[in-house]
Amino acid sequence: MRNSTLSRRHLLQIGTLAAAAPARLKGAKRSLTGMPRSKPTDLKHPPVTKFSTKGLFMHAWDLRDEGADRVMAWMQDLGLNQMCIAGCYHSGWFVHPHNPRHRAYMTEGSVAYFRPDLKLYDGTPMHPQVASIAKESNWLAVAAERLEKFRLRMISWTIGAHNTRLGLMYPQFTVQNVYGDSIPHALSIGHDSTREYLKALCRDLASNYPMFGLQLESFGWMELRHGHHHERDLTGLTPLEQELLAMCFNPQTTGKAEKAGIDAGKAREVVKATLENAFREAPDRPKGHPHTMEELEAKAPDLKAYNQFRQSLADSLIVEIKQESLKGTACLLMMQVHYRQQIAAVCDGFATWAYGEPPTRVLEIVRQSKAKIPQDWEGEFPCYIRLGMGVPDSERQLREIVLALKQGGSTGPVFYNYSESPQKMLGWIKNALNDV
Repeated sequence: MRNSTLSRRHLLQIGTLAAAAPARLKGAKRSLTGMPRSKPTDLKHPPVTKFSTKGLFMHAWDLRDEGADRVMAWMQDLGLNQMCIAGCYHSGWFVHPHNPRHRAYMTEGSVAYFRPDLKLYDGTPMHPQVASIAKESNWLAVAAERLEKFRLRMISWTIGAHNTRLGLMYPQFTVQNVYGDSIPHALSIGHDSTREYLKALCRDLASNYPMFGLQLESFGWMELRHGHHHERDLTGLTPLEQELLAMCFNPQTTGKAEKAGIDAGKAREVVKATLENAFREAPDRPKGHPHTMEELEAKAPDLKAYNQFRQSLADSLIVEIKQESLKGTACLLMMQVHYRQQIAAVCDGFATWAYGEPPTRVLEIVRQSKAKIPQDWEGEFPCYIRLGMGVPDSERQLREIVLALKQGGSTGPVFYNYSESPQKMLGWIKNALNDV
């Protein structure tokens, strides 16, 4: 089963631009006028309606270092309507080309940029670890107070199971592979404590801040590769073998599978035997060694059933978040993954992304993703566009990229990201969004 999480690492409800609901702080009620939805675009004809999504990924340190009023006024001037601010984030070592305080920056790692309502986490030992800058000031609350003034909607870019800090604190709640090794950056969504933590996190953000939506990243199964310092594999594991080495056999995951009538023990045997063959024969592989999960599943129906069960755990978590965490709020549920029929009924947005691609390729990517969405599904379908690493190479090219994703049927761009993108490229957004 391939990991379906976006972490650009792998990243929203149709409507016209409207001012966000009156800002509120913790405990206040949010009201939001209903926004009209429109039917998905017929790809044979270019869309004539304007984008509903004009977003920008950003971080709390942007508001702290450059000033909330300055940044949010700048966003409004460029024609943006959504600030996708990280409510919590994993880790990074970044170049910040226009930050007034520094040019190189390492994040604290797996921390929250708001002050959690701890009573919501009574169902789990875990709770968000608060970033130092959020102890100084609650930056989500600071932004909330200014949403109406600058006619912006706030979306929490929310990182879930990807959390090394909590994984090291609570290894029993992480993915544990076939050898019993903890994958420290990967909380196991098969464990009740992880699921309760993730649902509480979403409830906290949706009920205590005037969120237009939660944009979920890494709420499924994480991969083996992470980018830890000096991460190394001299065996040369194939993509399949990496997937097998990160497959969750946490006791709660396997216990749930067994209760569902799935032989997790036989699945474990297949996974371990395949990996042992690779470790023993590297750099070679034995004759008949599988290259893909599909090939291995064809020979091992118990593994296929186990993988399907693990996917059902991921899908049911999203359903529970919608039905439990967002109950009684106007907050939308947006996914940083392509359209999935299994969870479409509870999701208000799916996404596609086109990083480092020219306009013709952007159009192709958006159309391919759009074609998988049924015509009767209503929701947001943004396309994430990175500003940096050589693409776009000009203001004109960014404009062509934006027009391409509109022609393909996207509801609009979300640009990645304010902190890291060169100042000149950020300035190109205004022309790119002109009259779209």
